[in-house]
Amino acid sequence: MLYKDSGVNIPRAEKLVKFIKKINRTSKKNIGPFAAEIEIPGIIKDYKNPVLLVSTDGIGTKIDLALQWNYLDFLGYDLVGMCVNDIATAGAKPLFFLDYYAASELRLGIAKKVLKSIVNACEEAGCILVGGETAELPGLLSRDRFDVAGFVVGIQEKERIPSPERVKIGDILIGFPSSGLHSNGYSLVRKIVNKLNLSPEMKIDNATLKEVLLAPTRIYSGIMSSIFQNFEIHGAAHITGGGIPGNLKRVLNQEVCAVIDKGNWKMPSIFNKLAKWGKVPEEEMYSVFNMGIGFILIVDKSSVQELEMFLKERKEEFYIIGEITKGSGNVKLI
Repeated sequence: MLYKDSGVNIPRAEKLVKFIKKINRTSKKNIGPFAAEIEIPGIIKDYKNPVLLVSTDGIGTKIDLALQWNYLDFLGYDLVGMCVNDIATAGAKPLFFLDYYAASELRLGIAKKVLKSIVNACEEAGCILVGGETAELPGLLSRDRFDVAGFVVGIQEKERIPSPERVKIGDILIGFPSSGLHSNGYSLVRKIVNKLNLSPEMKIDNATLKEVLLAPTRIYSGIMSSIFQNFEIHGAAHITGGGIPGNLKRVLNQEVCAVIDKGNWKMPSIFNKLAKWGKVPEEEMYSVFNMGIGFILIVDKSSVQELEMFLKERKEEFYIIGEITKGSGNVKLI
């Protein structure tokens, strides 16, 4: 009996490795035979008190919908985005990224699409893809299924990293639009889609349902790094699972309340449609989805005007979505 008889095809995996090396424009010299080599002095030379920020994440069940509709081209942006956006809450500059790709059976067509989009997303995020792992797991994963995980390391000056203690009454909350659902709430989305047998080609505004629901996660690391270099940020939240209330409260102290005005930003129509199709209560929608806001900054009121000018000069869309009042570490939606 041969290894391939058990469902593991080493030559096929080697083909994928060669493909990745060919398309990976972000890193050539860093990848060694068994481990990536990162030279520290060149990275930290511009920092007085450098801190490394590390995060890991996955895409979740958005993968299942992408497989169901054969629309896999942007999943790498979801993977990279979920990781780098987490360290962007510290204003960190992403340095390097690794991925883990596991499948019941390695299908090169699918794997190449996903890994190519990871390379492209790393380029957009400004970090290098230094390596990863590809695993065939017959019997552990269902047939034709795969999963991916990502790992990112970034760097930031210690005194620029926000903390809940900095957040104070009178601070202003600035929201940055999401590109859609990003990578959260897809177990509910899939249930709605399959229960109503919704067509992926259904028109939603100027796009198809497939394009809207599988839009790539927006990567905020570039603009956030620039903002943190120029402004003092009291708090920052990446809006993922748990929605605005669940994520924003993580960066508050127990003396304040974040009051969010739901009418202060333009919400993409897909959220109202999902609520209608699935008969999902509004409170549930806000606790599952980002509702059109993917990232929130908390800043001193005196900095708002200058920050607005900074963002407009860079053609960045943003909304003033609320303020900090007296409270008990809670978030209030009005």
